[in-house]
Amino acid sequence: MHVLLVNPPPPPRQRVSRGLMGGFGMVVGEGLCYPPLDLLYVAAIVEEAGHEVTVIDAESDGSDPEAVLEALRRRPSPLVGLTTSSATIALDLALADRVKQVSPDSLVFITGSQGSKVPDLAMGGSRVDAVIRGEPEVTVREMIAALDAGEDPLAVAGLSVRRGDVVEHNADRPLLKGDALDALPFPSRGLLPVEPYRIPTMEGPMQTVQSSRGCPINCTYCGYVVAQGIPWRGRSAENVFAELEEIVRTHGVTNVVFRDPLFAYDRDRVLELSALLERAGLGLKWQCETAIKTMDDELIAAMARGGCVSVSFGIESGNESLQKKYSRGKIKSHEHAKVVIDSCRRHGIATRGFFMIGFPEETPDMARETMRLAVYLDPDTVQFTAVTPYPDTKLYKESRAEQDDEFDFGKFTGTTPVGVAKSMTGDEVSAAIRRAYRGFYMRPSRILGELKRPQLLLQRFRRYVGLLQTAGEG
Repeated sequence: MHVLLVNPPPPPRQRVSRGLMGGFGMVVGEGLCYPPLDLLYVAAIVEEAGHEVTVIDAESDGSDPEAVLEALRRRPSPLVGLTTSSATIALDLALADRVKQVSPDSLVFITGSQGSKVPDLAMGGSRVDAVIRGEPEVTVREMIAALDAGEDPLAVAGLSVRRGDVVEHNADRPLLKGDALDALPFPSRGLLPVEPYRIPTMEGPMQTVQSSRGCPINCTYCGYVVAQGIPWRGRSAENVFAELEEIVRTHGVTNVVFRDPLFAYDRDRVLELSALLERAGLGLKWQCETAIKTMDDELIAAMARGGCVSVSFGIESGNESLQKKYSRGKIKSHEHAKVVIDSCRRHGIATRGFFMIGFPEETPDMARETMRLAVYLDPDTVQFTAVTPYPDTKLYKESRAEQDDEFDFGKFTGTTPVGVAKSMTGDEVSAAIRRAYRGFYMRPSRILGELKRPQLLLQRFRRYVGLLQTAGEG
């Protein structure tokens, strides 16, 4: 059997990383291109079952819809999978429909959190045969096994399926536990060239790794929580190290970005992994994302010795009431956050702060508290986004209960206000985001520091301009 997996083309003049925000996706700058990790995991499952698989990443190679369809004409596939995102769902479903037109006998399924959490929208707005709800690996494995056995591949758990004119939702599939995550095959990275995958803060190609899933902090707006669940589920340090070693020795890549929402939740595991990397001397440089309250100086020092070069922190709001209500108090205090960021700097680890503007009751004065906190903490880089209620989150349910119409998911870019704020208009949220960027990056001390790295400064300038243009659409 031959299986075709597709990361569809992005919208015109945009780059969308569908794997961000827990698989709901986000518009990103031109210098960032992540591998389609979820599809590479699915590809590994298909290969493990003894079948051939082709992965088309239109985001990285520039393929348009016609190129995807031509590949299917050249080599028909009984099983075709496409990944999706909130901002691109209409385009992705339109491509899925064209796939069905070209190859009506193919079973066409979609992955991604947007389809997973709003399956009726996906099934009702397209001709796709199935939506994979939740983690795709075991569901695809059972679909493949059913096809091999001549049984019904649409009968397995974890699917929403089309039966004629009726949409049926099969039983939910439980989340994979730690041992089951260790048992998964490593993503089939050899199916795609490594060169296109890059991030502005690293020189040379990079790859992404998911060493854990889930986040018990349970922020009310977080796409990772609804996509991966609240319980934290981690792979063993030995298993993660084996994958990192393969990336370096087999694929020749020495840059890695961990795609865990809460990388340092298990402190002992991170210490063990850092020690393994330090002893191995692979020359690997890596980045991760975690909560500030999971970090301390000893852990930071160990991570630095193991090759960590950058950590991203979700800080979100500088207003204490908003922080506790929506972000579940993910920072202990402003002062502790400053200690952690300064510790990272001492150990040679760059820091990035994620901030959000436009919570329901947020006022312009509250937004200014967030801007002041960003300046006080002074991470190496910042990202300001508009509060976005991803489907099935608590904030989404509360916001939907207060309005008659469904959200325009095409605006779920991460930087475009979508109507959540009640005390600020969309234009005011966009203006606050622009002021926040200017207030952070236009400080004299910051400008002098950035001038020392002109190439990185140019990349940031382009991204900054793009973010302002996107934010202005609100």
